[in-house]
Amino acid sequence: MTHTFITGVTAGLGAALTRQLCAPSHQVSGVGRRADRLQALAATHPEFLGLTADVADSAAMGDAVTRAEAAHGPIDVAILNAGLYQPVDGKRVDSDVFRRHMEVNYMGVVHALDAIIPAMVARRHGHIVIVASVAGWSGLPKSAAYGPTKAALISLAESLWFDLTPTGIKIQVVCPGFIETEATAQNDFDMPGLMTADDAASAMIAGMASSAFEVAFPKSFTRTMRLLKFLPYSLYFALMRRRTGF
Repeated sequence: MTHTFITGVTAGLGAALTRQLCAPSHQVSGVGRRADRLQALAATHPEFLGLTADVADSAAMGDAVTRAEAAHGPIDVAILNAGLYQPVDGKRVDSDVFRRHMEVNYMGVVHALDAIIPAMVARRHGHIVIVASVAGWSGLPKSAAYGPTKAALISLAESLWFDLTPTGIKIQVVCPGFIETEATAQNDFDMPGLMTADDAASAMIAGMASSAFEVAFPKSFTRTMRLLKFLPYSLYFALMRRRTGF
């Protein structure tokens, strides 16, 4: 029996992952802030345990991990997916918005790691998946608050790889492109390669089964984004402006 712990399960990618992973041989503990949506998932998936908590609260995350392991046993796989995205206009910087992105997107992952890693190290077994984004590769329109948090997560995962792989813990970073969610519905620009949450979850689960450190999808869009990273900034800015209209 595999026990997977997922954060951010009440919408988007997290909800799709939960639906696809719940099975008689696969128990899922899911963290979210919307109790009604957690209850709805539990009502249709008996393998699911809903845990109401804010990932930005360290004590709450520690308690959620304790409750998950009390119900389903040791955590085999941790998918740290919870995230906040609010498009911002760089001409009007609101430090509270930037701070909240860092508290949720970056520190939310750190709080979960704080609670999960010691037991995995002791068992010399575990799988940690950190959900970042292609927005962490290069700057994108409206992403001044969001993108830096995802860049930080990529660096975090790279650094943890050196410390955790010798202990038997598998670590991966996931960098999706645009996914149809409540968050991306706020965007007023073209989103190339836009995927449904269910398709993104399927791609992510397939990537998690591989030995790759980085899982990025959809392939056509992420290959293009990776190539753009190597262009001179004058060309990068011109191409992104032409593609997005900014």
